[in-house]
Amino acid sequence: MTYAAGNEPIHIASRWQRLSRHFTDAFSGEFAYRRRAYDAERLDALIEKRQRDAYRYILLLLSAVLVPVTAHNLYAGFPLPSAAGLLLTGVVIANIGLLSRNREAFLTPPLVMVMSMALVVLLMITGQAYSLYWLYPLLVALPVLLRVRWSLWVGIACGFVVVPLVFAQFQPLMATVISISMVLTWLVSAWLVFAVSEQSRRLRDMAITDPLTGAFNRRYFELQANQVRESWLRSSRPATLLLIDIDFFKRINDRFGHAQGDAAIKGLVAVISGRIRSVDTLYRFGGEEFVVLLSDTDLEAGVKVAEVLRSLVNEAAILPKGNMTVSIGVCDVSGADGLDHWLKLADGALYLAKRSGRNRVEVAVPEGVSHEAIAKSVPDWR
Repeated sequence: MTYAAGNEPIHIASRWQRLSRHFTDAFSGEFAYRRRAYDAERLDALIEKRQRDAYRYILLLLSAVLVPVTAHNLYAGFPLPSAAGLLLTGVVIANIGLLSRNREAFLTPPLVMVMSMALVVLLMITGQAYSLYWLYPLLVALPVLLRVRWSLWVGIACGFVVVPLVFAQFQPLMATVISISMVLTWLVSAWLVFAVSEQSRRLRDMAITDPLTGAFNRRYFELQANQVRESWLRSSRPATLLLIDIDFFKRINDRFGHAQGDAAIKGLVAVISGRIRSVDTLYRFGGEEFVVLLSDTDLEAGVKVAEVLRSLVNEAAILPKGNMTVSIGVCDVSGADGLDHWLKLADGALYLAKRSGRNRVEVAVPEGVSHEAIAKSVPDWR
């Protein structure tokens, strides 16, 4: 057996890391983003799987509570609570088994939570007032498992049922304290879930978007473009890439200033975003260079879209004086051997558009395009 530092077996550490990662992913599945149409099926399946995993973890914790409670009722001779506990325990274990095999549970989280709280109420009615404290972990799990809307309604319903029982079995002062503590437990848990989800959303947005324009960044483009190529190789699903570069952008900065240059870049993003479909995606590739990934679009249709975008930018009042133009290189996925090759072909078409007078669209030529001149002429043709 191999040991890591501190004489800890490596395989045990790796299993713990996998479990920790799986647990974290299970409760962050809702932060996966559906940014493109062809992502929908894959991401929906991923979100459903992570929701099932989160549900399974909650049920495992619930079973850890139900088993000793049910065993106590059986030992103490409470027939009705024992039967209810056995029924709910069986439901929970059956759901855990289904979820472990990536199948749908036969009872939804709201029903399980209602049944669990009903069991606690039943235990209180039969004289087991201490069972009230089992409500606290349920109230903590409520916002995690049911999200905001269901958590709100189930929590309110639970309050209307439980609070009268609390005042019936405890002194008024103690009942008030218990009721307030339960409400605070529920509210704090809900707020923490909301805060963590909002922070995760913002961090993810920061990781995949350009801070100046709000367009997606190069990192996200590479991820999506590789998935597009996989779709092409697997099912011949067409896609076309438009590589867009602002003409004479250095002159714009020199004439109007860098602040106006940034405004021009944002104006370009607004023009393009307003024209492309929801299934298409705009990325800021770097500096004044952008990429539009056209989903389910062949080369001929991609050229038409590129011409429309070029014309719109030329006619838009983006600059304080005069007009701004762009050059566009077009390449469809079928001619690329890989992502780097795809970009190289589109870059070659863009270079040809620059050499041919700018403010034009050119289609990639798979062979015979030299890229050495691009690096040498960047200060001139940009």
